This record gives sequence, structure tokens and C-alpha cells, in this order.
Amino acid sequence: MADNNRISIKKTSRVLAITCVAYTTVATILYNNYQIDLIDYSTPVILGTVATIMSCAALQRLFCSLLSKSCLSFGCKELSSRGTVPSETNPDTQEELPPTDNATSEKHVESPYLKEYEARIEELRRNEMEKKTAIVHAIHEYTTHEMSQFLSIDDLETLHENIESLAYGQAEPYKPIRSKPDNQIKSPSLRHYAWNIGERLDIPLIDRAKFIKTIFPHELENATIEYLCKNLRDSVPAIIAIDVPENGDYHFSCMQTSADSDN
Repeated sequence: MADNNRISIKKTSRVLAITCVAYTTVATILYNNYQIDLIDYSTPVILGTVATIMSCAALQRLFCSLLSKSCLSFGCKELSSRGTVPSETNPDTQEELPPTDNATSEKHVESPYLKEYEARIEELRRNEMEKKTAIVHAIHEYTTHEMSQFLSIDDLETLHENIESLAYGQAEPYKPIRSKPDNQIKSPSLRHYAWNIGERLDIPLIDRAKFIKTIFPHELENATIEYLCKNLRDSVPAIIAIDVPENGDYHFSCMQTSADSDN
């Protein structure tokens, strides 16, 4: 196929070359002998021929594309109409469909290993709430034990309300209080107190610093949140010392010592 195309191209080129040479020769002879300018007569003919050839080529491409699309669409429709053959199936030989997700989930729910799942989850939640309640109760007792010497009874009650907001993440803002004028609590004791209760509640250091800074704005007037966050737990001697819970135990060592001394 490629060789045939090459031969036709060579023949066409040869014919065009001979035509150009013949046209030039005839035009020269006519102009020299008879003063006839062949270009004036041949130019409209050449332009018309070129325009006709280009129009034919464009129309040929257009018709080819239209005819090819119509033939393809007709062939596809014919194949689709011929290819749809109703299939007769025997209901006795039909394969069973695989079980759906609903059936699978029902099997999981009915599994004997998962019957106690909901009860176990509820038990874990109840145990967590009971532990949280016990921790908050221990913090309240610790607060009364440590802060009674520095606060009036009204301020101590307000401090207990603030502890409830801290423990349960309530949106109410903390209420500020102030220690007794004749027995003011110092910054190291406040920092240690905030660290001790925050450690039992598993609260981030930044939240502990904001808590104690908001409640005691007068005593911590010169301390920034950044400073408090970095120095909640330090080795500075204070009336309220750092109380690290041992092995996850939320009880306070000072409360246990007090109970032992009472016994």
C-alpha cells in the first residue's frame, strides 16, 4: 500500500512538472511572437480550478464523516436489536445470591460472643463515671483541708464551685476569689495546688495555669500564664507541696497522713 502511494505521488509530481514547463514554454512563445500575455487568460482559470479542488476536498471530508457516523450508529442499533435474546432460566437451577450486609450484621448481633457487648460497654461507662465522681470528691476534701486556712467560708464555697466547672468542663467562667488579708496564700502554694488537682483530673498544664490565674488574680498579679504553665511543678518550698499520685492512685498523701494521725 505504501509503495502504491509513492508511485502515485511520483507520477503526479512528474505530470505537474511537465505541465509547468509546457505552460512556461507556450506562454513565452506566444508573448515573443504574437505579443499575447497568457497569464491574463490563465489566471482566472487557475484560481477557479484551485477553488473547485479545495471545495471538493472539503465536501468529501464532510460527507465521509457524516456517512461513517450514520453507518456506525445504524450498525450498533442492529447489533443491539439482534443481540438481545431472552434467556429462560429454570428457577430450580438458579444460584443463591450471597448474603447482604444486613444479613451479616444480623448474624453478628445474634452471635453468642457479642450478646454481652452492650452490657459491657455500659459497665465500663458506669465505672468511669464512678471513678470520676470519686476523684472529684477527693479533690473537694483536699481543697477544704488545704485552703481553709487561707479563705473565708464564702470564698471556699466559690472555689468548690470552680472545681466543679473545671472537672466537668462547664462553660461558665470561673469566679475570682481572694485569700484572707492576714494570711494570704503565696504563689508557690497556688501553683502546687493547681498542679495537684489537675494531675488527678488529667488536665493539660495550660488549663491548670488559666484556672488558678483566673481564680486568684490578686495573688498571681505578676505571674503570666506562660510562667505558671512552666512552673506549676517546682521544688520551691511552700505550705502546699507537690503531691504526685502513686501508680494512678488519685488520693492525696496529706489526707492519708491526716487520717492516720486521727486514728
